[in-house]
Amino acid sequence: ELIQYMLQKPRISKLEAEGLLGGIFMDTKGFQFKSGVRTFDAAAFLRSLGADTIEVKKLFNSTLIDFVTKAEIIQSAKVIDEKICLAYSKAEVSNINIIVAQAADELLNIKDVEASFVLGKTKSGTIFVSARSLGSINVHVLMEKLGGGGHIDIAGAQIEDTSLEEGYNKVLDIINKYLEEEAE
Repeated sequence: ELIQYMLQKPRISKLEAEGLLGGIFMDTKGFQFKSGVRTFDAAAFLRSLGADTIEVKKLFNSTLIDFVTKAEIIQSAKVIDEKICLAYSKAEVSNINIIVAQAADELLNIKDVEASFVLGKTKSGTIFVSARSLGSINVHVLMEKLGGGGHIDIAGAQIEDTSLEEGYNKVLDIINKYLEEEAE
């Protein structure tokens, strides 16, 4: 955003413009969250510098294995209290942290779902928990209970020395306690 207002604009290559546009795309989840007029102005400026939206989209493409793993996670999803999704991955792939984050984002597309939690275990045994919210549920506070953190709408945690089932039950307990407190 700042580059377009500089008096002596630095020369930016097409690749650099695409990288910056990719960052905007990722931070705003495809211009769906926290996007305003200034966001679109900055994107338009980068397009005027040669950024190609198709090339930017390709930066975020997945492998078939990642896509299938994400689909299996989504298929495992359970909706709790008609507003929170909890899902997990049985697959132990090297980039499970990325896949569970993407699946958590996807689960927010389900009607009436306000928050999502997805677990996945690495080959070394670490369980990654990725939490997402549309803003009405503070997932940061919930992930702090597992030793994690983040932001009100994007948070995560890592759980060591436990099975996937035990990790799932820990997250489920945190969600249930949150719902009980909310009901009071």
